[in-house]
This record gives sequence, C-alpha cells and structure tokens, in this order.
Amino acid sequence: MDNLLAIIGSNIKNKSALLELGCGSGALSNAIAEKFDSLQTIVAVDFFNEPEALNKKIQFIKQDLEALNLEGRFDLIVLNQVLEHIKNPLGLLVALKKNLNPHGRILIVVPNRRGFNNEARVYLPEHGRHYFLWDRESLEFSLNRIGFTCRFYNLYTAASHTLFLRYLPTLLRIQNPNLPCIAMVDDI
Repeated sequence: MDNLLAIIGSNIKNKSALLELGCGSGALSNAIAEKFDSLQTIVAVDFFNEPEALNKKIQFIKQDLEALNLEGRFDLIVLNQVLEHIKNPLGLLVALKKNLNPHGRILIVVPNRRGFNNEARVYLPEHGRHYFLWDRESLEFSLNRIGFTCRFYNLYTAASHTLFLRYLPTLLRIQNPNLPCIAMVDDI
C-alpha cells in the first residue's frame, strides 16, 4: 500500500478533493485520510461493502458503480482493483470526466494479465467477477480511444530509493502483477 500512497501523493496538492470508487473495507481511504491531512474532501463509494470504521474526514456513499451518478468535482479519482469488475469500464471512465476538476486525474490500478505471479491471466467472470483482462497495451489503447492520455508507474519502484530494487525488475523484464496508471483528459 505504501507504493500506491506514493503515487497518490505525487498526484494531489493541498486542498485537493479525492474520490475512491469501490472502496471495499475502506482501508485505502483510511490510509489516504491519515497520510494526507491537507485533503479538503475525501469521498468513498461502494455498493457491495459498507466500511465499518471510516475516518471522520471521509464521506461514504453507497452507490452502484455500473449506474454511477455523483455530484461534485474531484482532483483525483481512485479506481484500485475496480475497473476489471465493471461490465462497461470505458463507459464509466467517460462518465467520470464530468466529475474531474480541470487538470484532474484518474488513478487506475488493475491486475496485469502479463504480470509476475499474477493469476489474472484468464477470463473468469465467475471467479472474482473479472469481466476484463488488462495489460499495458490494452489499457493504454482503450484510454486513448476515449480521450485520455496515460502515465504508467512501476509499483516495484514507486516508493523504492534503492537503485538495485529500482532497476532490477526492468533488467529481468519482470512486469508488475498490478498495472498502475494515471489517466488525464487529453485536451488537444
């Protein structure tokens, strides 16, 4: 989770508004609230789970992501291990554009079907309800088609200050088991 928090930290500013979709138990939302005191707004949304113990700074909304209709605008929207569970993921991302502030971003983390030691290599909707399998190329192509540019991160090195750990996965051509990406609206 430290690597994910490092990515979030590099994509928010003071007084930012953050939305986490598919918050589950609320563990990530709570970690964000604790680490980033300067956030003005934190909203967590889930339909199947209702977190029992959320930080008092977090507003929880129970809503189905397949029919998402939220008010408000956010500087960062987090979809951590969510997009592969959505039947129309590109439709959700297009709809989220209305909830982004100017220069807002969407952090997407999905299982990498080509990732090291990843079991998400086959389409098994009955197992974990993964409707889509993503790799870097398919995610980037899909995001580009709906008007986003993207920047990928290496979770192995996002929070690493050790040169050995920073470059070893690249040298061995080891791909992350998860694929973290920041999607930005392409204004061109």
